[in-house]
Amino acid sequence: MEKDRFEPKWSKLDNAALVYPSASSAKWNNVFRVSAYLKQNVDPQKLQQALNIVIERFPNFDVTLRRGFFWYYFQSVTEFPKVAEEKTYPCQKMELNKKKHLFRVLYFKNKISFETFHSLTDGSGAVCFLNALLACYFDLCGQKISSKQLAVDYSDKPSPEEMEDSFKRFADFSGKAKRQTKRCFQIAGTPEQNGVLNVITLVASASKLNQVAKEHNATITQFLVAIYAKAIINNQLTSYAKKRPVTISVPTNLRKIFPSQTLRNFSSWVNVSFCQNQKTEDIDKLIAICKEQMSQVTKENMLKNINANIASEKNFFVRTMPLAIKNLALHLSYKIFGERTYTTVLTNLGRISAPEQFCNLVDRYECLLCKSMINTLNIGIATFGDKISISFTSCIKEHTIERNFCRILKKFGVDIVVYSNIK
Repeated sequence: MEKDRFEPKWSKLDNAALVYPSASSAKWNNVFRVSAYLKQNVDPQKLQQALNIVIERFPNFDVTLRRGFFWYYFQSVTEFPKVAEEKTYPCQKMELNKKKHLFRVLYFKNKISFETFHSLTDGSGAVCFLNALLACYFDLCGQKISSKQLAVDYSDKPSPEEMEDSFKRFADFSGKAKRQTKRCFQIAGTPEQNGVLNVITLVASASKLNQVAKEHNATITQFLVAIYAKAIINNQLTSYAKKRPVTISVPTNLRKIFPSQTLRNFSSWVNVSFCQNQKTEDIDKLIAICKEQMSQVTKENMLKNINANIASEKNFFVRTMPLAIKNLALHLSYKIFGERTYTTVLTNLGRISAPEQFCNLVDRYECLLCKSMINTLNIGIATFGDKISISFTSCIKEHTIERNFCRILKKFGVDIVVYSNIK
């Protein structure tokens, strides 16, 4: 169904979004998912009504990707997006340059999922959109939702701050971070068929996990990074594998450091590296290594990352290079300076903020990362109420690391319930 009085508009991609279209391949692009598991099955018709209402509140999501001579750009879409029943594996490759939206809204039984191409937004923006959609859906189902408790009220008008490129706003070129080029250990395995994404989700008590982490003077993220490193290192046996460090890339929400309300990408990362020849039995030593390196997440250091990225975008030769050549250069750069400089990603969305009425309507949230171009295993984490979901996504048949992780977590007295789509 087309929109009334549609006037197409265009906008630039934010700084972080520029690399993802060029990094894409024929079989892969960067798609991630945020899901909510409801306490009742989904009504598809009401979900579609809610999406029709909410999409007009989010003009920066109501776009497709178009190809310019120098850069890709966003252009508004003539039709409303369609909800669909989930029938395949999560985080499938997104169609680009097809005049279609860069996201999907999927449902299956009691689950509503929002999948998006990473150029559109990051985890924080995805949660804002999903929660606005849920609030509208619950309203249509006769449940009164306190919209003031939403990060973004679907009945408000969009603000300019929501659509800004905060990277450009805060860049001051006072200093630039150096690019990491050191190659890291990559997890090998038997590849799955194209399109298969294995998911193993561990659901535990957030309060219990937080208690255990505090006993080791760590945050939940630091504690889980240490456990993840231990699970990976203890899985490797060959001398060749031990020559390179295990590096876990941990995304950082820059809105917690800089005063930004953007719904576009505004995140950075810190890479936490562990040498494989060190003693790995003592979790406190791994936590200490993690805490030391995660202390790099300061306003000064994150600003250096921002400055380095903006400087690259504004470079005269980069700006004037035709898109066809940029695509080749950025694709190669993403391989060399991107995924080969870390082993895996662990992203923690933290505690999901939502209206209090959601507690009676939503059981838990979940975050899934797609397969990477090179790396085979990633983790997405989300917490709602007292339930924390730790979701492994992989494109290989072996799952020894996931089993190691579960065993280590259980040794600390954390009870877990395991869900999986593996046949």
